[in-house]
Amino acid sequence: MSSLVVSTEIPTEIHLTRTFDAPRNLVMKAMTTPALIKKWLGGVRADVISVDMDVRPGGRYRYEFAVKGGGPRFAFVGTIREIGPDRVVQTESMEGMPGESINTTTYEEKDGRTIMKVVMVFPSKEMRDQVVATGMSDGAGESYDELAKLLKSL
Repeated sequence: MSSLVVSTEIPTEIHLTRTFDAPRNLVMKAMTTPALIKKWLGGVRADVISVDMDVRPGGRYRYEFAVKGGGPRFAFVGTIREIGPDRVVQTESMEGMPGESINTTTYEEKDGRTIMKVVMVFPSKEMRDQVVATGMSDGAGESYDELAKLLKSL
């Protein structure tokens, strides 16, 4: 069971909170290094086929997945608007689908542990609800569980 906390109290937002037993710089490294992203991002549901990431303001990224067991391929794309030692702001959309969210992720380190908070802001409640209906919170929880395992080995 994941320790990801998900909130949808605000009609156009999804809030995710997860604590990792690792310092902030290690969490940031695992979330911005393509070779490391490939090891955790798909969780147990999907294999990460490719990660293309230009880690700088204005840089674009693309994560391509294949559903395990021969399922369809899909990709998430976006632009990094801001990146610093404790904060990343980026756009995100599913390739080929209309609309995008603006995701702000903050990383707060306390006693060698990192509290990650993600705020995903959508242009409408309908788009937010479509994302929730995909089961994204379960998938995100599983991916972050894989990230927690990876962090122990770094």
